[in-house]
Amino acid sequence: MPEERRIEHELSFSELFSQTFDSFRQNYMKYFLVYLAVEVIIGILATLAVRAIRVPSLSLDETFSGLVSYFRAYAALEVVTLVVGWIIGSMATGVAIRVTSNGLQGKQEDIMESARFVASKLIVLWVLELIVGVLVTLGLIALIVPGIILDIMFYVAAPVLLIEGIGVFASMTRSRQLVAGRWLKTFAFIIVLAIIVGIIGLVGSAIGSAFGAASTLVTDVIKALYVPLTPIGITVFYYSNVSRLAPPSAAQPVTTLMQPAFPAGSKYCPSCGAQLSSGAEFCSKCGAKQPV
Repeated sequence: MPEERRIEHELSFSELFSQTFDSFRQNYMKYFLVYLAVEVIIGILATLAVRAIRVPSLSLDETFSGLVSYFRAYAALEVVTLVVGWIIGSMATGVAIRVTSNGLQGKQEDIMESARFVASKLIVLWVLELIVGVLVTLGLIALIVPGIILDIMFYVAAPVLLIEGIGVFASMTRSRQLVAGRWLKTFAFIIVLAIIVGIIGLVGSAIGSAFGAASTLVTDVIKALYVPLTPIGITVFYYSNVSRLAPPSAAQPVTTLMQPAFPAGSKYCPSCGAQLSSGAEFCSKCGAKQPV
């Protein structure tokens, strides 16, 4: 059985990254296989798109109609490539979130089970990512700052949707609630995580370029090793904020030095913590039935 690493308190900034890399280390082979498969599929589909959408070559004496044809074909190819990457990549993101969540809860689940679960949620995940992506893009166009705010606001919407099993707009609302009061911390985490992934990506590209004709293949393999860090980090950040907002355990009511100890023969309600007589069958405060 996997070791449970449940997050029971809000993690500090350093703890967020420590837990992110620890979660990656615990299941690195699962993440690698999923993202490697995605890179292969995207590569095959991109090759097919290049063959289907012929981009004409340009010459110095190109006519206006020739330029229009070139840019039209080039734009179509770019759009198809981006859409294919997004659609296939969403599956990998969902599986990474699922694997991370299971690891933090000590649950055992193989890749295929995780993939089947995410596949059942894929359409709503696409809708969520599309809505959030459009809103963030429009916000960035509108003086940049609104886009940053929206990105922070909906940062953990995908883990909410997959872990809590609620709808698209409910997930967006829940994400906004989870990051409330932690906007600067969320923004800093987004930036630092992106810098880490970006630096590893640059190193990976430099290594891949040294392999000549095989550079694309080597770069894709290296990419599959570090890209999962982003969904892992988002999932860890989600659980950290869930723990921050979680109420104290009802089975362990909070006490202070100013509260008197319960007298002998008394008990307390496991639902609300109210003091009761030892023979009470129902709580006089909340009405909950008491255990025998």
